[in-house]
Amino acid sequence: MSENIVEIYDISYEGAGVGRINGQIVFVPKTLKGEKVRVRIARKLSSFLLAEVDEVLHKSDKRIEAKCPYFDQCGGCNFQHCQEDEERNIKLEIIKKELAKAGYFGEIGFEESDRRYAYRNKLKLEVLNGKLGFFKAKTREFFEIASCDIASKEINCAIPKVKTFLSQNNLQQLRSVYFKQVQNQLAICFLFPKGAENLVKNIKKLELFDFFSVFFAFGQVLESNYTKIFNIYGDSKLIQNIDKFEVPVDVSSFNQVNDNVAEKLYAYIETFCVGKRVVNAYSGQGLLTFRLAKSAKFVYGIEYQVSAHESAERLCNLFAGYKIENICGKVEEVLPEVLLKDRIDCIVLDPAREGCQISVLEAIVKSRLKEVVYVSCNFSTLVRDLRYLTEYYDIFSIKIFNMFPCCVNMETVAYLRRKGAV
Repeated sequence: MSENIVEIYDISYEGAGVGRINGQIVFVPKTLKGEKVRVRIARKLSSFLLAEVDEVLHKSDKRIEAKCPYFDQCGGCNFQHCQEDEERNIKLEIIKKELAKAGYFGEIGFEESDRRYAYRNKLKLEVLNGKLGFFKAKTREFFEIASCDIASKEINCAIPKVKTFLSQNNLQQLRSVYFKQVQNQLAICFLFPKGAENLVKNIKKLELFDFFSVFFAFGQVLESNYTKIFNIYGDSKLIQNIDKFEVPVDVSSFNQVNDNVAEKLYAYIETFCVGKRVVNAYSGQGLLTFRLAKSAKFVYGIEYQVSAHESAERLCNLFAGYKIENICGKVEEVLPEVLLKDRIDCIVLDPAREGCQISVLEAIVKSRLKEVVYVSCNFSTLVRDLRYLTEYYDIFSIKIFNMFPCCVNMETVAYLRRKGAV
């Protein structure tokens, strides 16, 4: 591939530097504004080029040495090569550009994480030929790792144990390994394809995982109603302490990856729901539903994943004093019924990266619901959905919660009010 000199004049919404080669846009990951770099063209597409850095000829004064030895290969982190304040500035600039597409030009708040590294309480590693690692960004090219700098200390301590376990067992069908930390407990879940149950036999060296909970799962992804999960060692449930109660947590249920930022996020969302009848859509294990119910009049939690719904029900039973109704079903099917039978004041939306289905947004608009709190880890689908909602709602505030330091992702909360509502 030919070499070219590129001057970086912008940062894309995916965190890559933006330059031009012979007038054509080129995206160069791991670069910063104002830098001049020698690059190799990695891919040519019809409207732009993708390149890799061979040498940084002129460095930004915000550039630092990346902590992680895999940074140049891995696509998980985007900003280990810059100072923390520059990462914040880049994220604010990205979200400003994206929100302008939805007609928002106001102030944007920013809540920082207490840690830039060792914050992730869950991690998924791929498995290839008995080795643990990741695939390079936007490829199926595998590389092995010994640790992950943004994962918790407990997860990193468990990785060598998993490697030893894999070396002692013939698990040819194994696809990936999930690590999940809940407070002081750690669960490890080995994911196999559906139908491989009878091929996983004669398991050795489980004693390596003393003090851990170990699971075998069979399916396409862990967080699915169709994946079968078996506890094979240690406790079958992780325990989370909430208000002096011990609450069982399911290994496959969604949880925010950064405990410190999640606490700030939930406290912020609560402020919009005091004294109101609320729907918490895509409610997961019910932790936010419970938090909201402390100060709201009533909260409906809607969640499709059965195991997460069951966790929410256990939590609800422990705290019978709070007014909660958990509903197991798809939001697009359940929400219209809830909005029809009850006068809801505010809805909290926290969908997966794919955002909301159009039928969900239509149901909100049709109900003339006054307030919407939209929580999203994907600003592209957030902006898409806001563009629909802002025909009927005004955006009153936007705040970023830096749930994913070193990564281009950010947790964004948009608060909207119905046009003309008092």
